Amino acid sequence: MRRYALRFSVACVGVSLIHTPAAFAGTIPTFKFDGITIKPYATDQLDIGGFPKTSQPAPGVGARGGRIRNGARITIHDQVELGGIWDFGPAPGGQMRLFEGQISYIGLKPFVFTAGIFKPSFGLESMQAQGDTAFIERSSISTITRNIAAGIERQAVQIEVHGKRYHLAISGTAGTAGPGENGNQRALVFRLVGVPIRTQDLFFHVGFSGEWVFKVAHGRGEGPAATFSDYPEMNIGLTSKYLNTGKIDLRSVGAFGLEAAAAWKGLLFQGEAYEIIANKAVENTTQKLHFSGWYAQASYTLVGKPRSWKSRTAAFSSPTCAKNQNYLCNGVGLIEGSARYSEANLRSASVDGGQQKAWSANLNWWPMDILKIALQYEYGTIKGGRIPENFHAVLSMVQIKF
Repeated sequence: MRRYALRFSVACVGVSLIHTPAAFAGTIPTFKFDGITIKPYATDQLDIGGFPKTSQPAPGVGARGGRIRNGARITIHDQVELGGIWDFGPAPGGQMRLFEGQISYIGLKPFVFTAGIFKPSFGLESMQAQGDTAFIERSSISTITRNIAAGIERQAVQIEVHGKRYHLAISGTAGTAGPGENGNQRALVFRLVGVPIRTQDLFFHVGFSGEWVFKVAHGRGEGPAATFSDYPEMNIGLTSKYLNTGKIDLRSVGAFGLEAAAAWKGLLFQGEAYEIIANKAVENTTQKLHFSGWYAQASYTLVGKPRSWKSRTAAFSSPTCAKNQNYLCNGVGLIEGSARYSEANLRSASVDGGQQKAWSANLNWWPMDILKIALQYEYGTIKGGRIPENFHAVLSMVQIKF
């Protein structure tokens, strides 16, 4: 079964190329007829890597289909947008589910009204499409906070307004879609972003995000509870998460964070810091827990047009080719190098979910505009928690995205 699933993930990447008429030139056709625009969508990834040095036993080199998401987005008369994307799950062993099933009304610009299953606006790194992130995986604090009440596959409604210098979104969210998920959570999410400086060479972005779960999810016959956890910012099929609080009985929980980014020519700096406030239920009282984390990273576009800011998501896209070339931009393809430092602290009062510090370096290469090859090195330490750890890790990724 595991071999079959892995072959399936590789096949999905191959199909994306084989069955796209203009894939060799790197251009995926957009179908237009009678006021309707259909854009095929794919994010198919193959991860290969491992942990050459750890203080605890860990899997060796492994391979998996990290993300296998395919579908389409449709625009009707520039008034309505529809999104239908299916997540075939990590392979091997992942469960399939609906990744996106949403409808948006865009006819009252600059407002956008969205309902369904989608990713509400929260945080800078969270709002970058997975295929557009500088690193193979997001920082742990970004992953942990967005999974509280935002993130992918979320049942939500959202009102958004955006322009060249601003982005504001307010959402009401429930649980996530898919097998084994519980939709009885209720929360409010917001994000406010401004761009005080925007010139040809210099760009500055600052924002504030928040989320508050006033009704914590609970299973049948169980009390409201949640778990805060993450893999060490790269995942090649690990069966355990180094950062893990275990299940905590909660009355309410939320997260608030600041985000900032500055771009100058080919150089981009960005960072975020978050505070998580969790009200733990202890008999007839409440114990307040405080978790936190932050990251800072720098990326430099060595070959190609640097990352650009998109007001709809208030986040940065991947580099592009300035010469209207869809493959081998400037004869070598797009090239970007990045470095990141991050911390995530899940230790507070009676809860010890571990404290992680990680240093990462990454090199991205796009030989074609829809094909990305990445190589990442990471060194990390985890203090406390269930598994104190000191590790070195290397991960490579092949990605098809359009």
